[in-house]
Amino acid sequence: MILKNCNSCIVYEPGSDTEILLKARVKCAEDKITLHFEDESGLDEHIDRLRIDFCDSQVGYVKTFSELEVRKNTDPYILEPWIADCKILELIEILQRQEELRVRMAKEVSLLSENHGPFTGVIQNISVGGVYLTTNQHLDIGEHIEFEYSFMKKPQEVQASILRETIIRDNYFGYGCQFENMHKNAERDIRQFVYRQQLNKMW
Repeated sequence: MILKNCNSCIVYEPGSDTEILLKARVKCAEDKITLHFEDESGLDEHIDRLRIDFCDSQVGYVKTFSELEVRKNTDPYILEPWIADCKILELIEILQRQEELRVRMAKEVSLLSENHGPFTGVIQNISVGGVYLTTNQHLDIGEHIEFEYSFMKKPQEVQASILRETIIRDNYFGYGCQFENMHKNAERDIRQFVYRQQLNKMW
């Protein structure tokens, strides 16, 4: 199965890959994918081909064409009134690299530079591979920085190196940074944060 740890998806209008129809909770068991949702309006009992994007914290943002069999829920332990059996027909692409999927943050953080000591910057966007930050502290290409941030619940220490510089205005700079020596827990939290933010953005 393509999906590894997926709990939500976006279902698009039939015949469209831009108009969002609904958001569904996803449950995966062995080779079976089940969608749970509140309203089946716009969906027939059987749909041969439909655009569905899955948000998987391990695999990435998975774009697919899928087949659905929609039915009314009869299980009292499932809250949603509608269920659909889902079969992935075609994998369009998986977005998981730095250049593929990033989300805006605009969060001020305290950072530490190996060459310039402590400074303050604003993380403008983040991806699984790195961040773009703005600051009035001039940094050097190749310089190493670190910061701590709670992407999910637990604060994670993150290290990165400066890849590129943009002069935004006098004494204010933008830096593209690549993560380095990433602990698996930090990478997991950043990945989950990015995909959840992307999903929220689409809604």
